[in-house]
Amino acid sequence: MTETKLVLNQITYSAAMSACEKGGQWQLALNLMSLIPDARVVPDEITYNAAIRACEKGGQWQLALNLLSLMHEGRVVPNEITYSAAISACERGGQWAVAVSLLGKQSVGSLQLLAEVCQQKIDQPFGT
Repeated sequence: MTETKLVLNQITYSAAMSACEKGGQWQLALNLMSLIPDARVVPDEITYNAAIRACEKGGQWQLALNLLSLMHEGRVVPNEITYSAAISACERGGQWAVAVSLLGKQSVGSLQLLAEVCQQKIDQPFGT
């Protein structure tokens, strides 16, 4: 039987954090994110998106915003998915002013998409 080694890279970390998000394990996702520098992996927007989505699902809007600021420090460009997850995290935490300020940071091309997502959330019955 041959031995198989798991290659730790952006893809494996992103996939693991995405699984954490789906399982409601935001703490584990953040733990994985903290291990990335030691593994000599450079996180990309997909890696950050997975961690931010995990925070969103866990209702951790402050941590989601912290990750967003770390992206800027690491010179990783947030995309529509990044901002959508961060805005949703703020919405879950009742931080509407922060959510609106994030909308202002979006590029003009992304603004329409985010407005549609927000409208869908507004149109949902309360408590869903």
